[in-house]
Amino acid sequence: MRRTRFRPDVSIQSQILNLLDELQEQFGLTYIFIAHGLHVIKHVSDRVGVMYLGKLVEVAPADDLFSQPYHPYTEALLSAIPIPIPDPEVRRQRIVLEGDVPSPINPPPGCRFHTRCRYARAKCKETEPPLREVGGGRQVACHLRP
Repeated sequence: MRRTRFRPDVSIQSQILNLLDELQEQFGLTYIFIAHGLHVIKHVSDRVGVMYLGKLVEVAPADDLFSQPYHPYTEALLSAIPIPIPDPEVRRQRIVLEGDVPSPINPPPGCRFHTRCRYARAKCKETEPPLREVGGGRQVACHLRP
């Protein structure tokens, strides 16, 4: 017998998210919500952490992160979100990452993202950038951004 993965449809997903919202409000809960669906993350999160190869590369209030990403990986991720109702006023350039994803077991020296980053410089290949405060409750691990 073949096993299939359970994939809830959009209405069930919506009901679950609404239930989480209600429980959070009723009991003052805090959630750590891990997901790949950026539209869901935007809906449920106050703060967002973005990871690349097991390291945090950006942490920010959700509205700030989605409106102005600082890390190049975050920028590329957000450029991939489809616009549900195309709006001629909204122009977004899709950023297609070049190269292969490095091995998480043997990441490259320096910034883990430098092999795919369109802004990478020599320093990025040599020194891993620390996750640092950049103001407004934001943190970023990038030598070249804010």
